[in-house]
Amino acid sequence: MLSELLTNMELNKVLQNIGLSEKEAKVYLTLLELREALPSTIARLAAVKRPTVYVILEQLQRKGLVSHVKRGRIICFQAVTPHSLVEDQHDKYSALEKALPELLNLHERYSSTPQMSVFEGKEGLIKMMEDTLTTSTELLCWANVERAVDCLKDYYPTYIKKKVQRKIWLRGVLTESKTARRFKEKGKTELREIYIIPSNKFPFKNEINIYDDKVAIISHEDEVGVIIQNKNIADMQRSIFKLGFEYAKILDKKV
Repeated sequence: MLSELLTNMELNKVLQNIGLSEKEAKVYLTLLELREALPSTIARLAAVKRPTVYVILEQLQRKGLVSHVKRGRIICFQAVTPHSLVEDQHDKYSALEKALPELLNLHERYSSTPQMSVFEGKEGLIKMMEDTLTTSTELLCWANVERAVDCLKDYYPTYIKKKVQRKIWLRGVLTESKTARRFKEKGKTELREIYIIPSNKFPFKNEINIYDDKVAIISHEDEVGVIIQNKNIADMQRSIFKLGFEYAKILDKKV
């Protein structure tokens, strides 16, 4: 299934060189190909014992490389986009850069099927924010930014710096707060076009980011989030945002 650029064995070695064990690499590569699978399926195709697969999946979730989603009473596992590997491995970027097209090819083979990745805890939310930095389009954002910054206060300065370095433009609708006003004041230097809406009329609790073919929804209070990947869903959410953005311009003047 892989192209001639890199074999499965070579990809496994690349992943081992950035800190994954041989079995972790096997499980991750298997999940990239499957997009979503039960532990029993992963164990069979990766040739790793099922009890070991459960342990490995937990380890990969802690590393932000695997997420899970509930399908009724069943828990399925999914591989997180390989871009996150590059983000965490600047010193070994060259080997990963060579392998990334192959890894992405595995991950995106079924891109027409809606995919959902679940993230938990502050580390999971940071992984979600890092994923927004891989965008090739502008970022569209609805948010209670006061809650967002309070939840990830040690991380946000780094995020903003990376966003500016990569010249990622953000358009946002934020509920009124001191942090929202500060974000608006720094719009030019931090690459934002922000409009503020009254928090009593629109009591946002969560944050939604729309970029590329993804919609990322974060509940900072619960420290949980989900990324839905599907072009049609993202395009619909993008249209809804643009409608709300135009109305927010009017409300902003009143605020």
